[in-house]
Amino acid sequence: MKTHALSLILLVACSSLAGDPLAMAHPSHGHSHQAPAPYHLDIVGEHGNSLPTWQHRGRTYVLGDPGERYSIRVTNPTAQRIEAVVSVDGLDAIDGRTAGVDKRGYLIAPYGELRVDGFRVSTEEVATFRFSSVSESYAGKKGQARNVGVIGVAIFTENEPPRAPVYVPTPDRLRGGYDGDGRRGGDDSGSDREDFSPSSGGSSQPMPTNKGVAKAESPSAGASGRADRSESRDKACCGNRPNERPGLGTRFGEARTSRVEVTRFDRQSPQHPATVLELRYNDERGLVALGIRVRPPVRHWDRELRETASPFPSTFASPPPGWQ
Repeated sequence: MKTHALSLILLVACSSLAGDPLAMAHPSHGHSHQAPAPYHLDIVGEHGNSLPTWQHRGRTYVLGDPGERYSIRVTNPTAQRIEAVVSVDGLDAIDGRTAGVDKRGYLIAPYGELRVDGFRVSTEEVATFRFSSVSESYAGKKGQARNVGVIGVAIFTENEPPRAPVYVPTPDRLRGGYDGDGRRGGDDSGSDREDFSPSSGGSSQPMPTNKGVAKAESPSAGASGRADRSESRDKACCGNRPNERPGLGTRFGEARTSRVEVTRFDRQSPQHPATVLELRYNDERGLVALGIRVRPPVRHWDRELRETASPFPSTFASPPPGWQ
């Protein structure tokens, strides 16, 4: 049986969690959630905080704001390497085409963490994930808005994990960073870089050329056909819809440095992920429409107090206790 042989090592955002218990903490805003054990998925805002989440009818929902930049974070708390195939709005995060578990993904080291900052445009850069309207989203502009609003990660375990320990060096700083908006800059404020060292005594594999990488990213013709049929079924079952869908999508944002290298990874089960992690996102109005209480409700007695409040409740000053 043919295995999935190529995956990407993310050099700027893949880090070790060893000795850092806080890196595995659940989101501190909103209601925390636990992804199917043992892997964990959450969405990180542009200020480094996990975005608020709510559990509703067996699903986890994330609250986002239009224009906000975000990253997808996947945590691997196990002693084995894994491959993570990432999809956003039904599109593959690496090649930007219809997502499928047969696509290649990112390698996550043992006890490691992966952060995906955007749709990959080369081995050096990504187009930043930013929340937007559905019409301005990457999927919307491609005519594939059917699956807007969902983020998924398919996790694959390795068929023959290395027998020797894998050593993860201490991250150093990349030259050439970004300012707060994620634009290119010339300072040292870039993300931590981490190289993945092969295990001692292992045989090294030749690195594929860029031509080989591009070929590996090409989708099958069947995937495109399935997407078209999905759109047709959706129109047939649900009738006419408004031209503009409400809620959030994810747009193809500005360029951001994110360096990767290609390595070999043999999946234990080529077409069947060990688990699939899923998050759904929307703005406040969209979550409220689902019945999710994004903000604490205002009690009736509080409304009455506010409506009867007086700006000048007393004509004269009240003396403190013991005043003569």
